[in-house]
Amino acid sequence: MTAITDASALHEAQPRGPLYWIQRILTQYTIQCLLLVVVIGLSLTNDNFRQEANILSVLRQASFAGIGAAGMTLLIINGAFDLSVAGLLGLCGVVLAQVLPDINVLPTVLLTVVLGTALGVANGLVVTKIKIPAFIATLGMMYVYLAIGFIITDGQVVPVTNKAFRNIGTGDFLGLPIPFVIMVVTYVVLYGIMQYTTYGRFIRAVGSSENASFVGGIPVDRVKIFAFALVGLCTGLAAVALTGYLSSAQPIMAEGYELRVIAAAVVGGTSLKGGSGTLFGTFTGAMFFTVINNALNLFNVGAYWQYVAVGMIIITALGIEALRHRFGGVFRGT
Repeated sequence: MTAITDASALHEAQPRGPLYWIQRILTQYTIQCLLLVVVIGLSLTNDNFRQEANILSVLRQASFAGIGAAGMTLLIINGAFDLSVAGLLGLCGVVLAQVLPDINVLPTVLLTVVLGTALGVANGLVVTKIKIPAFIATLGMMYVYLAIGFIITDGQVVPVTNKAFRNIGTGDFLGLPIPFVIMVVTYVVLYGIMQYTTYGRFIRAVGSSENASFVGGIPVDRVKIFAFALVGLCTGLAAVALTGYLSSAQPIMAEGYELRVIAAAVVGGTSLKGGSGTLFGTFTGAMFFTVINNALNLFNVGAYWQYVAVGMIIITALGIEALRHRFGGVFRGT
């Protein structure tokens, strides 16, 4: 034991050159480095990209998926994921659009967030109490939410004419798009929950080992429901921002939303196996996808090729994650 300890101390004491630190940064902050390279490259090659209006548009567009991806990150760290968020967002949006003319903006926003949280809790109860796998349960709940949305609206688009509310999606605050400000605040709050609350720490513990957490006295079911509730809350916030931006709502207003938020988390380094991931990585992942889509639009690349690009990015990210797990010990000095 002493020999092993001495060897470890000697290894730690060895000087580490610039190559070591470059490798470590590239391993731990892969998506951030890629985003930086892409932004610099686009700024140098396309004058339109670095225009203020385009930059603000990128920030605004990244926010809609980014807000939902924040909650999804915590759920994936917890060892599950939610495929119902597209239907959940659509239902929140149509309810919001229908009640807005009868009550003020603030109560409408609060109602939408509460509704999203309640639907998230419902997802968590289905998964934990009925014991249906999250993949199947949330896929089924997505169709339930979509059906309710179509019943409420009779399949019609619900317009939003309240200018104050529309300003949430289209306006600016201190020179930044309001949805982007909401996104930043969401990530800061969730970071605080993860770092400084008991349930936040339990989320990571349950994702690492559900059985060990149960044996250790952690209320596994309540932690899962809490994580699903956070997804619902964030999706409700995204519904507010997106409905304001579109000035309308319909049940399919967020078609494919579940894949975008999961992709942002995965590209940001959140492990689909649970137990590990960072909100900073997801934030960067949401920005990265939006910058790529924006660049493809600026270069007049067809919409179908954009799906190819997104798919390749996801596959590459998963490959990088596998390499990180395989060789990460080299860069941690273990």
